[in-house]
Amino acid sequence: MNTTPTPAAVEQLPGAAETTIDLTGVTAYTAGIVRLAEAKGLRPTWGQPHVRTRRIILDAVGPHGAFGSIVIGRTSGKVLRAEVIHGNDAKVPRRATGTNAVRALLMDVTQSACRQGCNAQSSTACRP
Repeated sequence: MNTTPTPAAVEQLPGAAETTIDLTGVTAYTAGIVRLAEAKGLRPTWGQPHVRTRRIILDAVGPHGAFGSIVIGRTSGKVLRAEVIHGNDAKVPRRATGTNAVRALLMDVTQSACRQGCNAQSSTACRP
């Protein structure tokens, strides 16, 4: 008896339908990190693939919103590292290596009050 699952019988990635980007080939933990980035208002999108990695670009609305990227292993689908810059007036980018550190980094991101077309001088001057 053949017990190999057919493509139609392969289980859907948990939470994949809840995201705005295609999460085919990533681990369930990576999918959770992408959902966390979405919940923080970082609007994740796929960037150009590199030799052994894929990059998810993060970009919140407005010039003072956080932005950065998450690097994922191209074949493993695991989160390798991330960098988040908390708005254009941020002094230092925050970096994390490894899945747990990336999740902790994203947990510290606060949603920006900045809106599209904001012309405030700094992120503290943005108004909802």
